[in-house]
Amino acid sequence: MRLCLVSQEYPPETARGGIGSQTYLKAHHLAALGHRVHVVSRGSNDGVRTYQDGSVHVTRVPGFEQHLPIYTTEVDWLTYSTQVAAAVAAIHQEHRLDLVDFPEWACEGYVHLLNQTEWNYVPTVIHLHGPLVMFGHAIGWPEIDSEFFRVGTAMEATCLRLADRVFSSSRCSAQWCSDHYGLNAAEIPILNTGVDVELFRPLDVPRDSRPTIVFVGNLSENKGVDMLVDAACAIAPEFPGLKLKLIGMGKPAAREHLHRRVGSAGLPDLLEFTGFVRREELPDHLSRAHVFAAPSGYEGGPGFVYLEAMACGLPVIACSGSGASEVVIPEKTGLLVPPHDTGALAVALRRLLGDPHGCRALGDAARQYVKHEADSRTCVRQIESFYASVVAECRATTMSDGGGRPNE
Repeated sequence: MRLCLVSQEYPPETARGGIGSQTYLKAHHLAALGHRVHVVSRGSNDGVRTYQDGSVHVTRVPGFEQHLPIYTTEVDWLTYSTQVAAAVAAIHQEHRLDLVDFPEWACEGYVHLLNQTEWNYVPTVIHLHGPLVMFGHAIGWPEIDSEFFRVGTAMEATCLRLADRVFSSSRCSAQWCSDHYGLNAAEIPILNTGVDVELFRPLDVPRDSRPTIVFVGNLSENKGVDMLVDAACAIAPEFPGLKLKLIGMGKPAAREHLHRRVGSAGLPDLLEFTGFVRREELPDHLSRAHVFAAPSGYEGGPGFVYLEAMACGLPVIACSGSGASEVVIPEKTGLLVPPHDTGALAVALRRLLGDPHGCRALGDAARQYVKHEADSRTCVRQIESFYASVVAECRATTMSDGGGRPNE
């Protein structure tokens, strides 16, 4: 198949989260399976740039700032989707694409989908990672009476309505789109790339000499970092030398805030800020820790930081009630605590750090779970089959209708 995967996030320039990780794995695994794979991702404002990333053809697309000063997120989403549509159209004109895959985030497929006609139709799917409507209602960002939320969710709903098929990384995200956009959750396959279990594996390196809790993610309050710091402060007297290793980017003010927090608790050596760590280096950091904790208040799921830590043989702690609970199975792959409950988090950390044998057993079970349920080699094969079924269905419909878009 000739495939185009669209994602603003794609390493190394724009590798910030799970969408970028999944796009990278999809692109490279599918290329290795013999498909021609194009990736369209965001680049600098110096113009369109193309290059090879191994067997993957990458096109970096600038934003619209060279034509118009951009002051709002909704205008950025709208104008950037125009830039993306132009890039996808150019690729299609040269290579006759079989399928295009967009994330729902940032509604990058908006103009492309609105511009589909019988003479330039390409089967198009949307991959749900964490819809805007979920964030607005679940964590209060963006505020649901804001212009960004109103415009963004209208764009999101349009993309989901016009796509040929929708699939989701988690049941949680699928249910949000079912509840708010009228999609049938039963018709949304749950598919994600899983993780690279050859890269993310327990390395033969010594554990840190200090009892170490590791966190990976954005250093922000909504990811539960403040709660994690408070819980670590609460149990620190019971575990001499306790260290909380924070891997990820955060605003300088957020780091200063956390420094003051531990300083006021009389624990100036508790925190270690590692900053951004390249994907290839992350298994070493994970393999040296004892426990992984990321008590985000709400995750669309499944939460690839949890799967990556589990693949490295670490027991993980997450919050219940959202997509993370689809892979963090209590007493089997980790522990779940109620969102925003610092006391419960402290109890969970105390339990794991205080029982090294049980901690290792839970980590070993977590590794086995990922190998059997979330190996990227198997998971991408499932996505490949999904793509093939969409292409076949769209071709059959187009032929029976004598041409044109299905459902039009």
